[in-house]
Amino acid sequence: MRNRIILHYGELTLKGCNRHSFVKKLRTNVRKKLRSLEIAWDVVSIHDRMFIEIPEDYQDDIDNVVNQLAEIPGIAWLSKVFWFSTKQYDFFNYKPDLSNVETLIEKLANETYKKGNSFAIRVKRSDKRFVKTSKELEMQLATVILKNTEWKNVNLNHADQYFYIDISSRGMSVHTNRIKAIGGLPVASTGKIMCLLSGGFDSPIAAYLMAKRGCTIDFVHFTASNIQASKLEAYKVSKIAQRISEFSGRVRLYLVPYTHFDLALMEKNLDYDLILFRRFMARVAEKMANNLYAQCLVTGDNLGQVASQTMENIVSMTKSLEMPVLRPLLTYNKEEIIAMSRKLGLFDLCTEPYKDCCALISNTPKTKSLHEKLEHIEERFFPDYENLISETLEEKQVIAFQFGKRIDYV
Repeated sequence: MRNRIILHYGELTLKGCNRHSFVKKLRTNVRKKLRSLEIAWDVVSIHDRMFIEIPEDYQDDIDNVVNQLAEIPGIAWLSKVFWFSTKQYDFFNYKPDLSNVETLIEKLANETYKKGNSFAIRVKRSDKRFVKTSKELEMQLATVILKNTEWKNVNLNHADQYFYIDISSRGMSVHTNRIKAIGGLPVASTGKIMCLLSGGFDSPIAAYLMAKRGCTIDFVHFTASNIQASKLEAYKVSKIAQRISEFSGRVRLYLVPYTHFDLALMEKNLDYDLILFRRFMARVAEKMANNLYAQCLVTGDNLGQVASQTMENIVSMTKSLEMPVLRPLLTYNKEEIIAMSRKLGLFDLCTEPYKDCCALISNTPKTKSLHEKLEHIEERFFPDYENLISETLEEKQVIAFQFGKRIDYV
């Protein structure tokens, strides 16, 4: 008997002819995640799952490895299992010897027993050469538990504790826990995006949701001034990008000072300074996205949440660009966004003190705007707009992370 980690694909099983490429991406991402944990285990893909053989001499916390893998997009659920290989155990003869399986089930039942709780056995028999039906084996193993442990209650539909047995041509796996993973599609399977990242709740969750749909992510963040290189990693937004990288693998965070736009805007007293600034940030991000071969911009916009996110201002910002803009949080309630932030370990980072880049705007920003009117204002008051973007990009800084660890810029 050996220990394994089983990872189930979920949505990837529906991909038809393209399935192989999605599975290949997921396998690559799992290997990279293991390497980031300084683990060199092999990852094998079969049919609707992958498995990782755990060396017998491994002494560290396997549960920690399982929990880390649960954060990889593309995995529906996973579990640490006890594995009986058909090379060692002959389960396909006329009278298979299941004594080792029964001993293990009894041990697991004793370890998981809680007074008053109910249990159930779930058997999946993929290889029909195994002579017992799923129901017969379920009854046999349930009898072992009832006779040899303190468990007394069986509930076939809503048990408190389940014991799972999967039988395939390769062997039999036994486990008690299924850890729900984040599902979705493997990162790098659906395209590249450039996400405008702030220090608030919304844009980090928007980035996470895009990673969950298989996107490779780069970030752009606008700062009041350049940040000292020695303080770059400790900067709040850098720590947010670092946390997102634990889900999405490699990310690059570009920090761009908005000093040149601030100076150009100074003393002009324009009524539309908020949306003008948003359009400037979007154009800078678009320029960077094109240079990095990203296909879309992503923002944390949430319809009607603040002045810059009214329907009119969202439309005005979008019309200033040629590149598509995706807004995965557009219809979310704020409570839903904050709840997701807590769940993903981002809440504390997002509530750290921080000077918002929109601090330069007026206290009474316009909630309605027209693209044509804003375009006229930009032509009049910012005659050298392209040069403004170029000068801004010349001062950009970059920091890169992969699965939570800082790496050299690539």
